[in-house]
Amino acid sequence: MIHEVNGIPVTIEYRKVKNINLYIKPPDGRILVTAPRQISTKRIMEFVNSKAGWIERARGRMRQAEQRQQEERGTGVTQEQLGIMLRNVEKYVDKWEPVMGVHAAGWTLRDMKTRWGSCSVDSGRIRLNRRLALYPEACLEYVIVHELCHLLEPSHNKRFKQLMDSFLPDWKERKKQLGTG
Repeated sequence: MIHEVNGIPVTIEYRKVKNINLYIKPPDGRILVTAPRQISTKRIMEFVNSKAGWIERARGRMRQAEQRQQEERGTGVTQEQLGIMLRNVEKYVDKWEPVMGVHAAGWTLRDMKTRWGSCSVDSGRIRLNRRLALYPEACLEYVIVHELCHLLEPSHNKRFKQLMDSFLPDWKERKKQLGTG
């Protein structure tokens, strides 16, 4: 017999346990209940139904964790989005390098876990996080200007912030859109 709670299938397994135990199983969030052999199915389902709120919250957390993992693996970005991002990188590099009086030796798109971009000042190479393709274009422009500023000032000191203010006055708002501001 198939049991459900709020349209979610519930698997009941009778085992040598003392209590009814409730598990939400990844990746699909199915429900597994283990229970002592002497407890009725009716009693088990009453227990499961009493935990409906907890089940929904746990399944929601599981979905969020799965989404984060997909983004971290880079699977949240399509080839089409990357193509658009590359065209926008070229557009903003062509716009900002002459204005700022700098030239990056090269640009690379990478999967990065903790940064939106990075600049190797010695080599002049700049790396951008592929996940920027999932954000508004203004965020990409902000990261490009930020990394180009490092060619003028390697650290995040007062001078760096003054340069950012002069080139991109709304940079702090753009940074906030990335969740880092």
